[in-house]
Amino acid sequence: MTERAVFRALVFLAVTFTFCCPAFAQDTIWTNKPVRVDPSQQDFQRLPNLVLGLEGGESISFPTRIDMRDSARFAAAGVEYALAGLKGIAPGRLCTSETGARWPCGTQASVFVSNLFRGRTLVCKVERSVTLVMLSGCRTTQMRIPFEIVAQGFAFPAGGDGDLEAAVSRAKAQRAGVWKDAVCAGAAHSC
Repeated sequence: MTERAVFRALVFLAVTFTFCCPAFAQDTIWTNKPVRVDPSQQDFQRLPNLVLGLEGGESISFPTRIDMRDSARFAAAGVEYALAGLKGIAPGRLCTSETGARWPCGTQASVFVSNLFRGRTLVCKVERSVTLVMLSGCRTTQMRIPFEIVAQGFAFPAGGDGDLEAAVSRAKAQRAGVWKDAVCAGAAHSC
């Protein structure tokens, strides 16, 4: 027998063995037709939450429609939310630069904050009351939401949080958001 004939025989045996033995076919993970999966029979290990450093946080999914009250309060799906530790900027506020140019800084703040929440799932510490859900420490895997809002100049810290104070300093140095306003440029903490 030639070497080529031996190779053909081995290939034939391998193919025949693969498709003829149903005992081995039951262990395959790929199928050639749809298979209904019963979720109650699944016992897969769940991965830990990707957002670290927020003890007691809950995952909250926000809808795509959010009604802003100011840059620290909003309503979504009939629920009123407030961001703890932030003093918001009213949506109707107008800012004026040193040269006299005016722009809708309140609207910019509301749009920025709504874009951070719309259609996202965030991890936050949640305190519920009858009329309001207070959110604190909201995070994604990439950012800390309150820090980002203050650092962009779209809200002021309400308390003595050191991280938020650093964010205010950053926003003032970059003249971001309301810190471009001539009155705010000289203010110490908020305007």
